[in-house]
Amino acid sequence: MNEKIDKEFIDSIISPDELKELNQWRAQFISLVGEAIKENSKDAVWTRVTEWAKLTGESAVQREVSLDEALTTLTSYRTVTWRAILEQLKDVHVANEDLIQMGFVIDPVIDHAGYVFSTSYVDNHRRTIDRAQQAVLEYSVPVVGLSEKVAILPLVGDLDTHRAKVLKESSLFRCRDLRNSVLILDLSGVPIVDTVVANEIFQVIKALRLIGVDTVLTGLRPEIAQSVVEMGISFNGITIKKNLQNAIEYLQSTGNF
Repeated sequence: MNEKIDKEFIDSIISPDELKELNQWRAQFISLVGEAIKENSKDAVWTRVTEWAKLTGESAVQREVSLDEALTTLTSYRTVTWRAILEQLKDVHVANEDLIQMGFVIDPVIDHAGYVFSTSYVDNHRRTIDRAQQAVLEYSVPVVGLSEKVAILPLVGDLDTHRAKVLKESSLFRCRDLRNSVLILDLSGVPIVDTVVANEIFQVIKALRLIGVDTVLTGLRPEIAQSVVEMGISFNGITIKKNLQNAIEYLQSTGNF
């Protein structure tokens, strides 16, 4: 039964070394269906089917199997099961009522496995994407040490609320590890600074100040500076320098570099 499910599909994605393990795993589900038929009760295997389908969904994501392909394989259990039953009917007489009762057991078990599998697949796939996005975001906010006292964080690209949260967390933990007392926040790669972005920058500066790190802003381009003034955004109390060189010269003059 197992070999008839999707041999061509399996041969295309599974190595010979993995095939034996896969067959054993899938045979568990076929056995569960058989046990449910024998006991004439879906409840007899419900919990184990749930766990099987959940782990299968996780494995499919790890193997990078698409959801469509995986569901096609899962639904083929129904066809294979009924074909196996039909084969047996050549030698064993089963009353029509019993066949109908088998359907009341088989279909809910397979449908439940499909539902749990899909939910598990989507949840694990979403977590995989979230982890990848988180890694990319953390990589996009690198805090680099320039000296024992000074580090720099060059920002590039748009700064939305989610990235600002990563920026705050990353800068706090990185400054803690570097033990620097000053962070140069370079905004030359940020295309737009609006009220939302300005507020997020202020939140980062306040959080850094609480752990003893002062912030120097650099890279405010003329067009951004003009739009900031027009929006009435105030940077009072924050050290601002034209560029990185000016920031370093300022810190050297104050003995903080």
